[in-house]
Amino acid sequence: MKVVIVEISESHEECIYTQVSFLKDAGYSISLLAHSDVIKQTESYIDFFDNVEEVNFNNLSFLKSLSLQVKLTKQLSKFDKVIFNTASSSKKLRNISLFLNFFKVDVIGILHNAKRLEKSFTQRLFSIKIKKYFVLNDFIKINYKNTNATKLESFYPIFFPPFNSVSIKKRENEIWITIPGRLHYSRRNYKFLIEQLNLKEINKSIKFIILGNINTKDGLHFLDTIKSLQLDTYFKTFNEFISNDKYYNYLEKSDYILPLLNLDDESYLKSKITGTFNMAFGFKKRMICNRELEEISDVKENSILYKADSFINTLNSLTIDNKKVYNDEKWAYEFQKNKYLTFI
Repeated sequence: MKVVIVEISESHEECIYTQVSFLKDAGYSISLLAHSDVIKQTESYIDFFDNVEEVNFNNLSFLKSLSLQVKLTKQLSKFDKVIFNTASSSKKLRNISLFLNFFKVDVIGILHNAKRLEKSFTQRLFSIKIKKYFVLNDFIKINYKNTNATKLESFYPIFFPPFNSVSIKKRENEIWITIPGRLHYSRRNYKFLIEQLNLKEINKSIKFIILGNINTKDGLHFLDTIKSLQLDTYFKTFNEFISNDKYYNYLEKSDYILPLLNLDDESYLKSKITGTFNMAFGFKKRMICNRELEEISDVKENSILYKADSFINTLNSLTIDNKKVYNDEKWAYEFQKNKYLTFI
């Protein structure tokens, strides 16, 4: 069987490796059509693909963009299965999806926010061709189980390519609480973290690892703020791109993962997850989460929960974590693989 994964945006590479590994185990021929930024991120497992082709719509005129859409449609029509790694938002991909109605090829999509199934006209157009969607957690599937005209399944992209060991120093009694990703105030509630640390003294053995390049506008502001408050000794930051090997080694050595979600966005309680969850799931790390997230079973079972007014007390009670978590069969590679392959 010939399968192609399509990602024309510059993100969501984190969902590709797990799929490719499953498909390769099944003996399928796998191709990748993707933006150059995504292709660069697949470097460590690029040999898993039988064919890789760059797709770039940047700065194209309307006619050239339309021509490329038609070309891609013809290419995709020759596969048995087409998997849109991000099956929403993009009008170009929407058009390709509509064009593919003239062909018998089976198209499956991944929804990073299932809310689009509710009222999005663009998503309705996608769904003319796409009858099967993956969502990224069981609770999202449950919340949207009555969606009309589509089949939903959940899969967890929580497996990572092999990585080389990198020498990282960690003091014996130090407790690492890692916040993965580049620092943007819109994505996480860093202001809450600063306010809490400034209110009450914290255990000196705690070290927050900001696992992303700090050189964003918000990142530099955050850095100035923690220095002015003399809190910077509690943080480890990086002022450059972090290689995958280094990134994964830091996750492996972490004791806890702190999503620090801004819950003004209620979608996190119904229709989407943060990639931080999948980092924690993949590396079997307990999370430290706001109690509002306890209605998500994966969070409740594998996290330490806090209320806003007990945040520092919760942190101060932490020890090096040896508690066995992630006991459900869903966390096993074979379980997720069989579920994924059966659905497609």
